[in-house]
Order: sequence, then structure tokens, then C-alpha cells
Amino acid sequence: MKHESLKISKMAAELMNYFFYMNATDININIRETEQHYEIICKSNYKDETQKKINKFMKLINCKKYEEIEEYYWNLTGDCDVANELSLIAMMADKVDVQIKDNAEMEVVIYRYKK
Repeated sequence: MKHESLKISKMAAELMNYFFYMNATDININIRETEQHYEIICKSNYKDETQKKINKFMKLINCKKYEEIEEYYWNLTGDCDVANELSLIAMMADKVDVQIKDNAEMEVVIYRYKK
């Protein structure tokens, strides 16, 4: 698929930027390719006082995929400092899993299926 690796790297970069916005000090990103899909796995800590930001994150990251939006706007991710870019990342994802752990850690896995 055209530009797929660039899309994956921009999605990972946007996740990292959002975790910096959440005052994270320990961010790990792993990208895995399988025969069926790509996985972007982001593990990060966060500070307890960012609960409002976590709620906002959950709202932004859980939206429906829009392939028609993706084709026009994917290359704009990372170019400005607005949270709406996280929604764009969600629109490019086929599936998003988020786990929040008691010790102020979050794991986000974004799946992009191959066509």
C-alpha cells in the first residue's frame, strides 16, 4: 500500500507527542509487522494529576476509521500542536486497545490491517 511505512511512523510519532503532553517520562514504542497487520505498541507512564488528559485521550482515540479522510490528511500529522491530530490517528486505525494499569502506566496498541 502506498506510503504505508510513512503512515505508521507518523502515527507512532503522534502517540509519542501526546504522551509528552501528558507529562510522561518513560515512553516505549514498538512497531511490529505481521502478515495480516501492523501493530504500534506504546507503553508509557503518566502522572496522577493528568486524569483529565487521560479521559480526553480515551475520547479522541476511540473513533471510527475513515479511509477517505486518511488518504487526504495523513501527511499532516505531527505538523501542529493540537489534540485533533490524535483523532486523525484513530481514524487511520482499524482497532485500538488501551489498558490503564494501577501503577500509573498506560499501554496503547494500534492495529492497521493490510489490504
